[in-house]
Amino acid sequence: GKCMLKLREELGDSVKRPPQFDAWIDMYGGEEFEKDVMDYIALVDAACQSATCEELEQMKRHFLMSCKLEHMFWDQAIHIMKWPEIGG
Repeated sequence: GKCMLKLREELGDSVKRPPQFDAWIDMYGGEEFEKDVMDYIALVDAACQSATCEELEQMKRHFLMSCKLEHMFWDQAIHIMKWPEIGG
């Protein structure tokens, strides 16, 4: 989040963007979002302390899948992915 705020500051008005993008950057770069992330990390860390080996493996699989989906989200935007035609 903080890196997005820095980049926006560096780019200034040299890049045109809709106001919604600035609102999105403000949310992810804000202190409230950072606090929420840190709270969630603490929650997951606490859950790991009492998790079984099987539960830890499942948590790892879910985490890795979420990383893949996040990558795919950004990758489709960079490559301007189009939805396949389904049906007629």
